[in-house]
Amino acid sequence: MQKKFICHDCFRLKKCQESFVSWIFFFLGVVATISIRAVNITLSFNPLMARIFWYVGVAGFLLFFIYKFNYYNITQQQIKDCNLVEKLLEKNKLDGHDYEVLGTIICALNSKKDKINFFLIFLFSALALVVAVYIDFIK
Repeated sequence: MQKKFICHDCFRLKKCQESFVSWIFFFLGVVATISIRAVNITLSFNPLMARIFWYVGVAGFLLFFIYKFNYYNITQQQIKDCNLVEKLLEKNKLDGHDYEVLGTIICALNSKKDKINFFLIFLFSALALVVAVYIDFIK
């Protein structure tokens, strides 16, 4: 599990690399976000489409969060296996693998995908809210 967790491309290329699998789940999350926000908008004029959006959104979020949950569990296990918290708190010397684990975690925290994902969730939530208010109260 240690070798799979470490982003060797990040260290070889000396810059953070996003994996192909992470991009697939990113796009799945974006589709789920848009789908869930479209449910209320389409409900008033096409209930079947609203149901399709709901299933796509919920199934997409289910798969996306299973992926994220698994990744966070692997990350936590790596931190535990390396005793990183104790080493950092006690300012103990880190070995090569410790640096690889920390580098992988820092690269993941610098992910452009997460920033884009947060922005898209905000954007489509705001759009859905504006359209819903228009449909429900202004129209």
